[in-house]
Formats: sequence, C-alpha cells, structure tokens
Amino acid sequence: MSDPIVGIDLGTSNSVVAHADTLGNVKVLGDEAGFKIHPSVVSFHPNGGVVVGASAKQRKVIDPQNTIYSAKRLIGRGFSAPEVQIARTRVPYPIKEGPNALPLIVTRAGEFAVPEISAIVLDHVRNIAAAQLATTVSRAVVTVPASFNDAQRSATATAGAIAGLTVVRVLNEPTAAALAYGNSRDLKATIAVYDFGGGTFDITILKLHDQVYEVLGTAGDTFLGGDDLDERLVDKMVAKFLAENRLDLRTNEVSMMRLRAVAEQTKIELSRRSRAVVRVDEIAYGPGGKPLNLAIEITREELVSQVADIIDKTFPVCKEALGYAGLGIDGIDDVILVGGTTKIPYVRDQVSKFFSKAPRTDVNPEEAVAAGAALQATSLERILTRSASQRHVVPVRTVHEDIDDPPTQDTSLTDVVVAPSPARTQTQDRPQTEYSLPRTGAREVFEERTPVPQGSSAVPAPAAGAIGRLRPTGAARAPQRKTPAPTPRPPPTPRRPPATEPEFGGNTEDVETKDWGERDDFRTAPGDQFLSHVAPVPEPSPMAALPTVVMTPHDLDEPSPSSTVKGFAPPQTYPVIQPRAMPVVMDVTPRSLGIATVAGFCEELIRRNSRLPAEMVKMFTTSRDLQNAVRIVVCQGESRRLDNNVVIGDLRLEGLPARPRGETSIEVTFSLDASGILQVRARDGQTGREQRASLDLVGGVREQDVSAARDRIQQLRR
Repeated sequence: MSDPIVGIDLGTSNSVVAHADTLGNVKVLGDEAGFKIHPSVVSFHPNGGVVVGASAKQRKVIDPQNTIYSAKRLIGRGFSAPEVQIARTRVPYPIKEGPNALPLIVTRAGEFAVPEISAIVLDHVRNIAAAQLATTVSRAVVTVPASFNDAQRSATATAGAIAGLTVVRVLNEPTAAALAYGNSRDLKATIAVYDFGGGTFDITILKLHDQVYEVLGTAGDTFLGGDDLDERLVDKMVAKFLAENRLDLRTNEVSMMRLRAVAEQTKIELSRRSRAVVRVDEIAYGPGGKPLNLAIEITREELVSQVADIIDKTFPVCKEALGYAGLGIDGIDDVILVGGTTKIPYVRDQVSKFFSKAPRTDVNPEEAVAAGAALQATSLERILTRSASQRHVVPVRTVHEDIDDPPTQDTSLTDVVVAPSPARTQTQDRPQTEYSLPRTGAREVFEERTPVPQGSSAVPAPAAGAIGRLRPTGAARAPQRKTPAPTPRPPPTPRRPPATEPEFGGNTEDVETKDWGERDDFRTAPGDQFLSHVAPVPEPSPMAALPTVVMTPHDLDEPSPSSTVKGFAPPQTYPVIQPRAMPVVMDVTPRSLGIATVAGFCEELIRRNSRLPAEMVKMFTTSRDLQNAVRIVVCQGESRRLDNNVVIGDLRLEGLPARPRGETSIEVTFSLDASGILQVRARDGQTGREQRASLDLVGGVREQDVSAARDRIQQLRR
C-alpha cells in the first residue's frame, strides 16, 4: 500500500480514523492498546511535551488550565463571536484575541490558534493510521458538520496542513454517515441523517439510488451538542452543593472540571438506568481544611427535565431541512442516528415521534462518519489514480495569499459598496465536469471544476459615472453542470447472514430496554475510568444499591485495553464481498454566499442548497479615479441584512491599472468547490489579464504562519 487516503472524523469530543480497501471493506483503526475512539483532547505537559487522546483526557482534572478540549466549537470563528465568548465562560483554559480577530489559547507551552490544536489531534490519529497500515499517511478526507461555513471549513483544511496532511476533501459528516449506511446495501430510498454529537447538531436529507448519494437539504447548529447537556447537570450539582455548604464551586477550576467529568459519566449512566447516585469525594474544603463531599441522586426524569429544551431545539432545525428538501415527514423512508448524544433514550423517543417511525440502529453512531469518510477517500483515490495523466493544476484560494507588490498607498484600498443587482442566478447544471487537484502551501483540495468558456456570456462594458461606489455592471452568470448517472452495478451477490454479535458490548442483564429497538448498554470509556465506579444492580433496588458515580482525587486509573469506549463492543465492520460501484456524492452548500452592498444590505451570489461545486461571476467597476485596489466584504447567511449574517472575510483586489473612475472593470469569479470552500479568481474585464485576489478570513491563520506552526507542532510531538 502506497500513500493511502484515510478518512478522519475530527469530532468535538472524540476522533476516529478509518481506511477502506479497494473492495470497499472498511476498517476502523485502533491504537496500540486497541482503542478505536480517541478523545479530541490535547494536554501540554510540564515536561515540555504534549499528550493527546485518552491520556490527555485524564489530565482535564489534574491540569485544567493546560488541557484543551472541545476546540472544534471554536474553529473558524472570530474572537468576538458569541460562541467564543460563551466558551470563555465555560472552559478553564484562557482564550485571548490575536491578530486578525483570531482566538488564541494560552498554555504553558505558548499561545496556540485553534487550528493548531486540531492539527495536534489530526497528527495523533494520522500516526495511529500509519502504524496500523504500516506505511506513511499524508492524505486524508476530513469530515466537518454540514452547517460549517467557509471560514470553519478553511480552518479545518488549515489544521490538516499544519499537521502535514493533504486534505483532499472536506466532507460533511451526515453525508459520510450515509455513505457508511449505504455501503453494503442496494438502496433506493430517501433518508434523514440525524447527527447529534458532542458540540454540533446536523440534519441532512438524502436521496439514495444505488451508489448515488444526493443531498436534498441540510441544516444545523454548530454550537449545540452534548457539552450543553453536561453543563445543565453541572449547574444542578453546583446549586445543590451551594445550598448545603454555602460554597460556590464555580470559583475553583479543578472542582468544576471534576464536576464536568462526573456529569458526562452520569449522563451515560442515566442513558441505561432510571436512577443514579452521584458522589464526589473531597470536592472542596471547608473551615479548618475539613473535606466536603458532594452526594446527589439524579433520576432519568430529572435529567430530561434539565435538558429537554436543548434536545427539542433540534426539531425546528429538522423542519428547516425538510423544507429545503421539499419533503414532508411522510417522504422519509429511514432515519439514521449519528453521534454520541443520540444514545440518550429521550432523544430517540423524540426522534421517533417527530419522524413517525423508529430510527435505525444498525449503524454504529460513533464510527459511521469515519467509515463513510474512508469510503469517499477510496473513491477519490481511484479517480486520482485513473486521471493522473490528465490532471491539471489550477490556482486555489488559501487563507491568505502572498502579494508580490503591496499597494503604493493605504488610501487606495477602498471599502466596496455594491449596488444590488436585479439578477439572482442560482447555480445551474454544468455540461461536463473535470477533476483537478489544485495545490497551495496551506492545503490541497480535491475539487470538481468546469472551466468557464472564454467566449460565452459576454459582459457589456461598464458605464461610467459610478461615483463613490464599486458596482456590478452586468448580469451574473453561472456555468451549468450535469447530474452524474449511476455507475453500472455488477450482478447481485448472495448477502452474508447478519452478525450474531450485539451492536453494543458488555453485560446485558441489568440494562433497561424500550421500544426504540436498541438497548443502550454503556460502559466507561477508556479515558473515563478514573471518573467512576459503577455497581450495576437490577432495578428496582434500595437506595443504597443504586448505581453510583463516584470520583475521588486519587481515582486516576490507567485505561484498560479490555474495556470499550462508551459501551461499544469491538466496532462493527462494513463487509463487502466484491468491488462495488464507486459512490457518487452530490452535496449542497449549507449557507448562501453574498457580498455587502449599500446601507448594510447583502446581495446573494450563490443561493443556499445549491449543488456543489457552484460558481458565480460578477463584474465590478472602480468608483474613484486612479483606484488601484478595492476591498469587498464577503458573508454567508440568508438574511438581507449584513449584521444578521456571518462575515467570513474581506476580498482584496490589488494591482489594478490606474484609470479614470468607471473605466476599470474587474470580473470576479466566486466558486464553492466540492468541499464547500470558497475560491476566488479575478481578471481585468478589458484585457483579460489575471488580477491578484486574496480572501482574508476573519479568525484565519495566514499562509506564511502555517509552516512555522507545523514546525512547532512537530517539535512538541517529538
């Protein structure tokens, strides 16, 4: 095996790496101890090194200020974003503002941008894959929430570049789960993928026809997940301790981290039992150094009462996705559950009520995303191998492009004001699709691109007189593309009998089951074993015999290879007897792309739910005499008001010819590639010469900083 492409699920709580062979058989790759679910936690050790995964998760209660978790909730956001400010009130590690509104995490090892933390996690799982596959791994398909915007997707690709990985595709997590679900099935169905993880929620509606996966609609919330449920339990514990001891635990970061660890474990216990007693020893100290303990009983009903409003927020999002798909509840054939939070019985009950059918439970919610990413990786690897002699390299917009000649004057850089254009062209079908592998210093993205014919849709020359503004002077145009036909399939082969091994491992005698069709048999995660000691007792039982979550300052046991992560038995495989047709993914853009116009409004360029890749061409003219540079504010969102959308960055056009106002026209092409990442090209409307165009992302890492970050990460990982 030479330079394989692996699939990586870079999760908020946990990350998973998988590889698929040429037959489509997927293997989720484990570390030396056999663990296949790796906590997305990074801890900077006092000895100068860095610890990643389960070992780092144990250090959350030992060294909270230098142990970073849930970094995915921050990636691609500016420091002033509401989500970042909320996170600052919850996490024990300091977050400060850096250049370009970049959030910086302060540790004993220095200040790190969020993509650097994610890069350490990616490097960790890449090394696991390299050890298991016995070869160097330098390419990957990395998954992101479907609702991630351009800045978040670009930051994820940048994290891969810092880790030394070529991210050949950024794939939406629900789409990846659908690939895993349909891998060994001959399906002609419409499914809903309900993806509720540790930090994000997504719902995607897909139409499956053999190996064609067509996304009909998607919606989500990038700051809604299991972490929010844990915080509600923490609030309940803090309130009880305050009432009993008149001491606020929120003033002690170590105590709060212990409570968060216990809250996560309690949530898991209440997913399989109706009651649990929580006891945390020496959580604080009173007068004279007297140790104070926390003891509280929590029932499943109390948990539901604390978190029901958070879970119920997901269903308006489901209605939104169905609306974009143009379907009703009766148009959904199957519902697939993905993400650890979907193991909560209340979540499954509510999903069943909303969709009027029980969700399917034959896909491992912890591994399905990585498995689907691996299948997509193998598909792309085949394409790259077959078309190696025909590929061509085209420029790709990175987080920041070097500019050979800076502007002569700062005053030449003008904020663009664009008059709204009456033309609103949604991306149409294209006549043909070329596969190309553009490469830059920051990332390498596999994209489908159709060149724009030079002679088509000529734009009339701009009219003069646009005083004080840079305005569009022609109708926007979008190339067309053709829906790919399904690949002919081989004759059907006899199906293998279903595995007799249960999906969830462990003892089942005292596990409650309900009519959602799957038992929730949870066991302590490898990284969690220091948290608790659970005594399983059949219900009903006396209070003293209730399952108990106990945590003491000394319960820091090493993870046991014999245990499984969050109750899962050794992960299921996705068997395929013979080579299958190559999957074709037809995804959509989750957000509208637009530019700022007059009076704080936005003009939509690429409409939400447009088929990817998508492209729009706009013509602009200068608003001042001898103007040699302009700046255009780019945003994503569905509102007509700029303030209600997400500003992802500034597009800078520089080196323009010095002409009277209105006589310089610039044709700007806005493209969303197959990864949903924005690429920008510009050329002089009169001469056809390429113009320098760069997009400075809010909260983005500059290209020149990527190499230095990579060297620093490698130094820490030695």
